[in-house]
Amino acid sequence: MNTIHTEALSALVDGEPVDPALLAAALEDPDARAALVDFVRFRDAARADTTALPAGLDRLRQRPPLPRAFRWTAAAAVLALMFVAGMLAPQPWRQDPASSEAPPQPTRIERFEPGVDWHPGD
Repeated sequence: MNTIHTEALSALVDGEPVDPALLAAALEDPDARAALVDFVRFRDAARADTTALPAGLDRLRQRPPLPRAFRWTAAAAVLALMFVAGMLAPQPWRQDPASSEAPPQPTRIERFEPGVDWHPGD
């Protein structure tokens, strides 16, 4: 059996584009014609299978939609929790200036001499 012929016929059954010259060569091959009949039988069997899924798989496919009110309530609850968390979080930029104990220690001291570094009245 030529696999190129069977692949071409399989593509034809699946609705994919097929080269007409390759299709003609595949239809002349008796093994490929038998494969074409098998492809059509398989497709018909797959379409005719209307058995329901087991209950466990059926529940996995069909997820019940959440009510719109529940979604809005959940969104409001998340926003309220974020607001409360922001209010309770430590805020170092809002500290009371009187609560600081002492000014920071200087790293260097600059000295200016009158008449040398600066002149009065300038």
